[in-house]
Amino acid sequence: MRVSFDTNAWETIFGLGDAKCAPIHAALVDRRLEGFICESGFRIEAIRKRDRVSYFARPYMDCQLHGIVTRNDRQYMHWSIGPADDRHPGLPVEQADKLQRALRAGVRLMRGSSWMGLPAPKEIRDPSLFAPETAEAARKREQLQLDVSTLIDRRGVGKAAFDAAGGWSERVEDHPAAERLRKACAEWADGELASAHIAYRNDVLCTNDFARAAGKSIFDGKNRSWLTAEFGVVFRTVDELVAEIAK
Repeated sequence: MRVSFDTNAWETIFGLGDAKCAPIHAALVDRRLEGFICESGFRIEAIRKRDRVSYFARPYMDCQLHGIVTRNDRQYMHWSIGPADDRHPGLPVEQADKLQRALRAGVRLMRGSSWMGLPAPKEIRDPSLFAPETAEAARKREQLQLDVSTLIDRRGVGKAAFDAAGGWSERVEDHPAAERLRKACAEWADGELASAHIAYRNDVLCTNDFARAAGKSIFDGKNRSWLTAEFGVVFRTVDELVAEIAK
């Protein structure tokens, strides 16, 4: 069984002292389960809430000129453009420790959507941490991920919530939408998780998030039903997954 874990799920499983999660941990180690975490949570939600308004005021991009190349007797400038990863403050210590425990249990990372202005923390920059795939499989997965993300955005959730809250636009700390933006960052990460889960063709999405306090969300009842009807997404809480393993 291939399981995608939401942040609230995998941090619970790999925290210390929660014995009820031991069956999931054991199943991962024994390879009865294959576990996956979406990298976007680390790029987005790992930014502390108090810092999100200033951090997400702009995208952080790294543009580099690598020199001049000659092709067919013509010269071209060789540029690269991508996220400025050194702008990410890194994972909180406690979360980084939990991530290491997850990786030791065999959990692998899933790629999120390609946002050139969204830096990655140093803790996840090693390509070997990600689920392996061929170039052709990656191409198909990326296209499906893009298609699903577009549909999620059209429903006004996922990154659309971040955009609606004024993400990646200059503002002052006491801007009226500041608290809305802080919450929208988590919503964006949840949308990325949902599209990655579908694109990687995993079997179960494990989350304890029912969006009861969030209002409109990719994990509210209406959108859960849509994800299940449209893409066959199967939801389980941590407790439900433990019970399923025990059968």
